[in-house]
Amino acid sequence: MRRRSLRLFLPLVLLLAMLIVGGLSLTYALYKKQQDLTQSARLDVLRDVAHLVRLADDMPAENSTLLSEELAQVASQPWVQVVLLVSESGEVLQSSKAAWRGRSVREVWPALDLARLRQTARGRLPNWQMRADGMRMDALQSFTLPSQVDEVRSLRRAVVYVGYDMGTLRAQARHAEVMGRVPDMLGLCGMLVLLGWLVGRYVTRPLNQLDKVSQALRRGEWGTPVPRGDFVEIDQLAAGFDALRQELAATWQALPDLLFELDADGRYLRVLSPKNEWLLQDPESLLGKTVREVMSPAAAEVVHQAMRDAEKLGAVWGRELELEVPAGNNWFEISVARKEVPEGARSSYILISRNVTSRKEAEQRLKQLNEELEMRVAARTIELTTAKDEAERANHSKSDFLSRMSHELRTPLNAILGFGQLLEFSVRDPLQSAHVRQILHGGKHLLALINEVLDLARVESGQMTVSLEQVALRDLLEECLTLVLPQAKARDVRLLDVACDEVWQVRADRTRLKQVFLNLLSNAIKYNQPAGVVSVGCVLEGESICVRISDTGAGLTPSQQARLFVPFERLNADDQQVEGTGIGLALSKRLMGLMNGQIGVESQPGEGSTFWVKLPRADDGVAAVDATRALREGAAASWRGSTVATRTVLCIEDNPNNMQLIESVLGMLPGVRLLSAMAPGLGLELARTHRPHLILLDINLPDMDGYAVMQCLREHPATKGIPVIAVSASAMPRDLERSRAAGFAAYVTKPIDVGQLLRKVDELALPADSV
Repeated sequence: MRRRSLRLFLPLVLLLAMLIVGGLSLTYALYKKQQDLTQSARLDVLRDVAHLVRLADDMPAENSTLLSEELAQVASQPWVQVVLLVSESGEVLQSSKAAWRGRSVREVWPALDLARLRQTARGRLPNWQMRADGMRMDALQSFTLPSQVDEVRSLRRAVVYVGYDMGTLRAQARHAEVMGRVPDMLGLCGMLVLLGWLVGRYVTRPLNQLDKVSQALRRGEWGTPVPRGDFVEIDQLAAGFDALRQELAATWQALPDLLFELDADGRYLRVLSPKNEWLLQDPESLLGKTVREVMSPAAAEVVHQAMRDAEKLGAVWGRELELEVPAGNNWFEISVARKEVPEGARSSYILISRNVTSRKEAEQRLKQLNEELEMRVAARTIELTTAKDEAERANHSKSDFLSRMSHELRTPLNAILGFGQLLEFSVRDPLQSAHVRQILHGGKHLLALINEVLDLARVESGQMTVSLEQVALRDLLEECLTLVLPQAKARDVRLLDVACDEVWQVRADRTRLKQVFLNLLSNAIKYNQPAGVVSVGCVLEGESICVRISDTGAGLTPSQQARLFVPFERLNADDQQVEGTGIGLALSKRLMGLMNGQIGVESQPGEGSTFWVKLPRADDGVAAVDATRALREGAAASWRGSTVATRTVLCIEDNPNNMQLIESVLGMLPGVRLLSAMAPGLGLELARTHRPHLILLDINLPDMDGYAVMQCLREHPATKGIPVIAVSASAMPRDLERSRAAGFAAYVTKPIDVGQLLRKVDELALPADSV
């Protein structure tokens, strides 16, 4: 685009604007003048016609000298074309030209229409008319001719016709209007010339000086002074420009970078450098040369590749190259940005180069240190591996030692406990009986200590043993279904009857297998849909029996099935707010491996899941089944004959000896069913599922104490009304007060008073039908 000078463009624009305004003003003035001229001429022509009509009415038109003089006087005006007195028949009675008298109006003035003449003659009103071109106007008005000798009253009519030519008047008006504006236009031109000089003097010249300063700054001449202007605006612009110059100068001096401007061929257009020893040549000698002329081929290719990338991306950075400069062999990091240029101009690039030699040397030193560190880590790893192997061998030795010591200690302890029990039956002296009880108590305590030490050794060595025996599947599955029935009712899940032959048995650890079945049944209930169904069936597969537990839940995707048996993996159980730890299936898989069995799942999203357990088949137990059935029927008959209501008591106790004692004590009460839990979480789950009549709660529990368990019981709707007895070894008054504040129904201290405990259980564990 062609650039314009402000000192010429601004006056020309103002001149054009004023000419447009002046032209519009002149046009409007001429229009207004013509309108006024037309109106004035109309009044004049009507006045002339009316004046001649009055004279014609007062005297005969044929010989009136006064009328002729008036007619000549009207016709003498320069804009009057014609003055006629015409009879109704069209004969010219009087005229401004004597030769026209007595002739027909058609001959002397064809512009006068006879129809218009006759129409006007019949009335008294004037008839005024303007031609379409606006240059001619005329007027008609009738009068009565004098009566003749034989007439009493004259009936003859005539008209006065006056025609105006407006061309002369209009030309005179236009000339006068235009000539009246000439002085104004001359004054305006003078003002524009003065304005052009002022703009050039006080605006364009300071701007040109600022442009020269900007060019010097682009060359790196930061000390170039900035001229100030005479006017406030120009002076403020110069002051801002000078502040920008000082800021850029300080910023550039603070930066350790080199700046180059290159064209598309890699030719140096501008060079700015804080240190010339970092340049391949002096800045002046670099101008006009290309990077391929002053750099090595490898370094020049790095620069050109960066320029090509900047052409596509707009800017690139982080490219490194090595140059041999006067300061020595140095590494530089370059960043290139494409410079915006006007359309049609050649592209140019801004290249900023930073000396990173120190960083490269530091990276090299760091690399050497890393290599040394890796060597040290490798050596240390060997040492730690050796130490670990030694520790594992020591651990195995310790486990073997504990196992042997356990065996060696059990042998004499068996004799001690055996003979002690014999003495307890045979001794009658109270004092000796007390001594025997002390011996038995100490022996049992020592036996418990040995078992705990042995279990600790098994945990540390990663060993776990199972006791394989023949297990009747149907009885075990029905027992498990009975235990999870309250949980199923709470979740509105229907449990179908077990589809399994009564004689089928497998080789397994009954306790561990029961644990696996309970976990699978609990999951089938928890992850089922409302009004869902859980079915259990057994299938004979060669030498194995497969137990299939199916639900009607949401099903599992292949990715979920792949993570199903991973410890602590709960899939989306947290989103569904399903309780659990995520370790049950992983533990079940390990237990099945120990029992030479298998466990797996078959599932499709939206079609439910089927967990299967496969175990080796054992010999069918027909006699055992018959005995079990007889025992079940006998127990049922005994229960039907009993009048004692069934009461369920839940005991949450982590100490096995204390749990065994509670079982023995409550066994003395008729109609009491005991549920036991060794952990607080299991106890809460049993309480919410079975809703016992009474809960015995130990205060000192792992993970969470009895008060926290009590708070959970009171917050849950299913357990908030169940009475709870606190069982604790603490017997201080503040402990009793705290238990009452927590809502415990009673407080029993250890060692347990059996009679007191029986009274409290009998008092608080009320059956449902007695409430």
